[in-house]
Amino acid sequence: MPPPHHILLCKHCAPDLPGLTQRLQMRFYELASPDMRFSLTECLGVCRGGPIMVVYPEGIWYHHLSEELFVRIMQEHLLGGQPVVEHVFQGLETPAAAQARREAVRTAKREKGLLIVNTGHGKGKTTAALGILLRARGRQLRVGGIQFLKHENANYGELRALRSLGVALNPMGDGWTWKSQNIEETQAKALRAWDAAQSAILSEQYDVFLLDEFTYLLSYGWLDVQEVVNWLLANKPPLLHLIITGRNAPPPLIAIADLVTEMRSVKHPLADQGIRAQKGIEF
Repeated sequence: MPPPHHILLCKHCAPDLPGLTQRLQMRFYELASPDMRFSLTECLGVCRGGPIMVVYPEGIWYHHLSEELFVRIMQEHLLGGQPVVEHVFQGLETPAAAQARREAVRTAKREKGLLIVNTGHGKGKTTAALGILLRARGRQLRVGGIQFLKHENANYGELRALRSLGVALNPMGDGWTWKSQNIEETQAKALRAWDAAQSAILSEQYDVFLLDEFTYLLSYGWLDVQEVVNWLLANKPPLLHLIITGRNAPPPLIAIADLVTEMRSVKHPLADQGIRAQKGIEF
């Protein structure tokens, strides 16, 4: 006997439709069988398509919810067993098909060196990249990296920790550009760091390599974006995982990346509370 249905509804998904979430919850309890469950959840992250509802155990996602559509989904899908196909935007796959797809992926055992880009204006781009370095080192992979803007004499917590693990993450800059006393020298050091990064990438001595703050060289116009993209396409070893961090990653770089994450600031201790950077959190 299949498990009972469980609905997840985003509690913040209809700010322009006051009262909709509460009305849908009431309609659920009017229509549902006793074994069905209903839960309100935090933002599901895809509400640009209108109010979102997820139906488990199938994992089917509906969007553009209205009260009328919700009633139809309850009647046709949850009670009648037939998904409302034209309003599904994710997950319409039979359990047998899903299992077959997972088995095919496991059987293929495909591996690829990923190009990973962490961008956006929120905190966490470098932090997330450092997590990958830590995980990779725990798997005995060969790990390294270059920091393009952090001062060459920096001794931040992450550098100390990585040294203790036998990982060299080399800062090669002269500090942040908005504090630079000589922007030409700042640029020159960053470009020398790119030369060093190219040599490291070509050396095939690494399984995972980090180019921290590299996007700034592109957004400042210090390097030609298309030339960098073409170089990476031609020279990155097929199994090297290359991580690039920094704000304003240009579209050509995003286009060739395998994994792109955009960090978005929701709350920040400095902006919201005046709390400055703290040891072990920011440095």
